[in-house]
Amino acid sequence: HERLSAAVRAQNWMVPPLMVEAVCRWVEGEEADKLISWQTLEQSVRQGMARERLSKYFPTGCSHGNNLWLPLPDGVRASALTATLEQRNVRITGAEPFCVGSEPAPQAVRLSLGAASSRKVLAKALDIIHDTLQEPRSLTWRPL
Repeated sequence: HERLSAAVRAQNWMVPPLMVEAVCRWVEGEEADKLISWQTLEQSVRQGMARERLSKYFPTGCSHGNNLWLPLPDGVRASALTATLEQRNVRITGAEPFCVGSEPAPQAVRLSLGAASSRKVLAKALDIIHDTLQEPRSLTWRPL
């Protein structure tokens, strides 16, 4: 029992050796460079799609990165946009989880461009985001 417990602890405190071997072979082979090039190109295309469709809102992010920050227009609440888009089957993240300290989070959202299964799916989601932002009355905070 003690030897088995020690073996289980050892396996849980490190990456499994078989996984390490597989990754090493992948990185040392020719496929790694091809996959990195493909992913960099794909993310650049997706960034371009998002920046073009949402240019009115001045999105920011790395030109070949997976994520894009979208500052929201005055009066639009990130929580309201997130909730409205959730109802329309588009999931985004507000800035709050990425903030530290006691300063209030900016009214901005993060779009994960790599989450869409295809460019077509991403284009549809970007259209929904764009169209939703055109309805500012539904996205502003109003007192009860």
